[in-house]
Amino acid sequence: MEEELLLQLKTDPESVIEKIRKQSKDNATITEYQKEFKDHDRTIRESQVGNIQKDKVIGSGEKSKSVKTVKIPIDFARKIVSTATAFEVGKPVTLIPSEVNALSDLIKMIWKTNRIDSLLQKLVSLKKSETQGAIQFYIADIADNSLFKKILNFLKLGKQVKEIKSKLLDNSKGVMTPFFDGSGNMILFMWEYKAKNQNDQEINHVEIWDSENYHYLNDEGGKMAYLDKVMLHGFDRIPIVYVNQDEPEWFVVRELIDRFETSLSKLGGSNDYTAYPLLQIFGTVNSFPDKDDSGKILEFPIKIDDDGKPVHGKAEFLTADNAAESAKLEFDNVKDLIYSISHTPDLSFDNVKGLGTVSGVALKLLFLDAVIKATMNEGDNRTMIERILNIITSGVVKTTNTGLAKFSESLYYDIVFNSIIPDDVKTATDIITSLKEAGLISTISAIKLLDLVENPEDELKLINSEVKVPEPVEKIPA
Repeated sequence: MEEELLLQLKTDPESVIEKIRKQSKDNATITEYQKEFKDHDRTIRESQVGNIQKDKVIGSGEKSKSVKTVKIPIDFARKIVSTATAFEVGKPVTLIPSEVNALSDLIKMIWKTNRIDSLLQKLVSLKKSETQGAIQFYIADIADNSLFKKILNFLKLGKQVKEIKSKLLDNSKGVMTPFFDGSGNMILFMWEYKAKNQNDQEINHVEIWDSENYHYLNDEGGKMAYLDKVMLHGFDRIPIVYVNQDEPEWFVVRELIDRFETSLSKLGGSNDYTAYPLLQIFGTVNSFPDKDDSGKILEFPIKIDDDGKPVHGKAEFLTADNAAESAKLEFDNVKDLIYSISHTPDLSFDNVKGLGTVSGVALKLLFLDAVIKATMNEGDNRTMIERILNIITSGVVKTTNTGLAKFSESLYYDIVFNSIIPDDVKTATDIITSLKEAGLISTISAIKLLDLVENPEDELKLINSEVKVPEPVEKIPA
């Protein structure tokens, strides 16, 4: 199937692109996700405040005017996405190689120079907000004075002339389409985007990757055409890490969010009319005080009716009989449900100011809901990171430094996800110290458990070097 599509790509590219495009996510739906998440568009669903709180035209003819209603968007979506992302990959993961050698050292440097930890955060956030995202890896020439060149010299790999680089593919820059076979394996990946040529003419570009080659097409000549010859991309697999999920992270509570925003907007509109004093005047006023007058008084004329009783006007403030407690109860309940159902801790100042000093265990229990959610997604995140490591490794041993291929046969990684919750260092230190003094763990194990240094082995060498050997005591002759 893959071979047939690639052969047809040169003769009938439009048909192949359309066939691949059928597996693409609906771009219009993703655009709606972006508008709601980034632009605060609240006219997408019928239950949203933008469709319920509509502007009105009052009066008629020349006296008619448009009255804008209160529409308040609350950024629950960004809160839910950012918190979930932080609990999953907010703190850089720890990569533990099965063995330390030249290949593992080089992979570590490629990871750092490409800022993969930062890319992971952006990629997971894209998946949670727009339902898909991807990282593309590619081979590039090494600049003479680049940081990576200096790292290669340090690792004594200065002869290397190519390096592995990466970039984020997101839905605002183009359209991504993974193409799967009947077994669910990704056999092709297509990236479509628009860009202007030298004549300032906007043209369509299409890039397609298979397991070995890179294919490029554009319609600069008037119709989509295959350009150049087949180019090797330098990896032994498709150099794309693609992630996706069915719905945005906040969709599980979207109805509650819509209700909260609508209720708050209606309350805001009501307050515009009733929150400030409105003076009702009954009868005729002889004099009205100026706003700067002190000791303000309203003077009403007094008349005597036919029965000899005095008759005069009066003034009183108009107040609204509103159900403040009922409104507050709804807001509190809806907000609590939004945070609870989406597994998002409410870290507002009012909620944390009374915590005081709490132990590390109590702190983790406080965030248990978010930790559970992150743990449930750990499998997908582990697969994502393993794919990144496998792509980097394949690019090194196949293209950039083939001499390290022998190390790849036995090199694998253990991936440790680190929590953003602050550790109770004092309690942990006391426990670990007790275990060490009781002879239940070694010094190197204690250093690793504390997780205060980046390289426990080097730290142990420094500790041993600081241990003073007692000077020999000279014996006094009898």
